Amino acid sequence: CLLRIIDHADSKNVRIALESRRGYEEIPTERELTALLEGIGCARVGYWHDFGHSQIKENLGFIDHAEWLRTIGPRAFGCHVQDCIWPARDHEVPFTGDVDFEKLVPLLPANCLFVWEMSSNKPADAIRQSVQIWKERFGE
Repeated sequence: CLLRIIDHADSKNVRIALESRRGYEEIPTERELTALLEGIGCARVGYWHDFGHSQIKENLGFIDHAEWLRTIGPRAFGCHVQDCIWPARDHEVPFTGDVDFEKLVPLLPANCLFVWEMSSNKPADAIRQSVQIWKERFGE
C-alpha cells in the first residue's frame, strides 16, 4: 500500500515524510523507521522530525534525542518545532521547556523546513517572543 502511495507521489513530484511518533508503542519505531527508509530507497521519501515527540522519548529513556538526529537527520525534510516539559507535556512554546534546540537544530540539513506546532492555548506574545529568539539563534 505504501509503495503505491510513493509511486503516485513521485509521479506528481511530491515528497513524503514519515514523522517521528510520540508514543513508544506507535509505529514506526525509530529502528523500524530507519529500516523502512533504507528499504524504500527513494530520495523523495524522507523523515519529518518532531522535537516534542522525540524529547518525550528521551525523557522516558527510550532514545537519545541528539543521537537519533545524528542517525536520521540527514534524511529530514522538515520538522515540527515545539518544546516539551518533563516528562511528557509537549506542544509547548519553544525555549520554555527541556528541548535543547542549540544542540539539535545543527544536526538537521540546511534546507530543513521548520513548522511551528504548539497547543492553541499558547499566548500570542509568548509565541512572538519565541520566534524572535529563534531568529536570533538560527536566522530566518
